Amino acid sequence: MTYPVKANISQNFGDNPTANIRPGSPDYWIIQQFGNYQPDGHTGVDFACAAGTEVRAVADGTVLHIGWMGGTYADNPWWIAPGFAGYCAVIDHGSFIGIYGHCTDGSAKVGKGARVREGQVFILSGNTGGSTGDHLHFEVLPDGYVLNSRFYGRVNPLPYLDSASIEYAGDITETTEEDDFMTSMHEFLQTPAFTGGPTISEMFVKVNAVHDAIFKNDGSNKSIIGGESLPSLTNKNDLKILEALEELSAEVAALKEGDN
Repeated sequence: MTYPVKANISQNFGDNPTANIRPGSPDYWIIQQFGNYQPDGHTGVDFACAAGTEVRAVADGTVLHIGWMGGTYADNPWWIAPGFAGYCAVIDHGSFIGIYGHCTDGSAKVGKGARVREGQVFILSGNTGGSTGDHLHFEVLPDGYVLNSRFYGRVNPLPYLDSASIEYAGDITETTEEDDFMTSMHEFLQTPAFTGGPTISEMFVKVNAVHDAIFKNDGSNKSIIGGESLPSLTNKNDLKILEALEELSAEVAALKEGDN
């Protein structure tokens, strides 16, 4: 895992509970401005970063929502108050759901349903919704969360982030189907052609040399198989290698067909 931004924490999980704020209290302005929205305390962690800061996915995941939310908190499955969260993102990270709030309007770099990689920049921090200044608000809903409970099912994100890498995962290069096929092909060619034998890639080199010597008669009169002369290349073993070429070609074709 990685941190969503490199910034100091300005408000921790559980800070500033609103349940006991009464008229006349120095903090009563919170109730007046936002209502009793966090009776048990702050439901996430705030990172003090300037608007426009690149926000990174803390882990691999799938985007469940990105942008503004409509309706009320009861109209979405995470009980996110639309007016408070502002422009936000919700990502399923596997063992937990990450909520990234108060981001810059229109800054999404991916869409709903997109797969993101750990460390990938997918949105920019901001000051939208119920925010009093530039920052990123980050929440964690763990597997099995119960919304009608303390902190609306949220848990402290820090135990998750404390296991994060100090540095970001680095630049992300999106893979394509062609990349996936080439990776599969490379792994296939590096496997032994038979137990204790050369790799399939090496077999292709040898077979091509035999094929050239037998059928193209390029005048070299030599193959790379032990430096043998042309007459010995027509024995049964060499013909078996040629048969192996056909079988390997069929396997490669099947592998490519399976990746398509």
